[in-house]
Amino acid sequence: MIVPSMAVQEIHNEVFEDIPNLRNKLTEYREDFRKTVLKASRYPLTKSYACKTKAMKNSFSIDFTAQKRSHWKSPILSIFGMYDRPEGKYAFSVSLDFNLITIYPPHFFQRFRERIAKNMTVSNENLIKDYFKNDWGFIAAVVNKDFESVYHNFEENNTDEKISFVAATSKGYCFGEKQGSVNIIKTIVSEEMLFGYQKHIFSELKHAFREANKDRYGFAV
Repeated sequence: MIVPSMAVQEIHNEVFEDIPNLRNKLTEYREDFRKTVLKASRYPLTKSYACKTKAMKNSFSIDFTAQKRSHWKSPILSIFGMYDRPEGKYAFSVSLDFNLITIYPPHFFQRFRERIAKNMTVSNENLIKDYFKNDWGFIAAVVNKDFESVYHNFEENNTDEKISFVAATSKGYCFGEKQGSVNIIKTIVSEEMLFGYQKHIFSELKHAFREANKDRYGFAV
């Protein structure tokens, strides 16, 4: 179980040690999703499953998505989870292919609430679920002076925060720090918040994100 005293690499190890305990559940959910897709008439279709592992007692949310009927054979799989610390609720997503996890602290979801969701009444848990709905990962670039300037423009009170990459996502643009096999996403800004030269410096990253999704999923986000 993830506990507040764990460092980020310990959380990574905990999650990946627990992944094998999801295998049987993934098979069960995949079969259920196949039946759901074949019965459906409208696409894309996403179905979520909640699972708490018996051995390590970690909670995971597993989303399957089919863009069209034939995708029942190879749905898009997304795995994420949540855990609590004294400062609030955290989330993590899992990238099985790259042995990575991405951690989203409470401050990130505060910014997502204010800047993207614009919903002050939804619970933190449902806000997190909303973020990961139709989340297609991200394409990142190393932070340069231009990106760093944009970050500090929108996060004036976090001048001491370390950031090492900027990323395009389906929800907006994120800034984060890479610590070994863990990405920590610090904040998010929307396309509408950018102006002038800021939009220009993000345009190449946005294009790369769309092209990557075309290659991986067959469509642009």
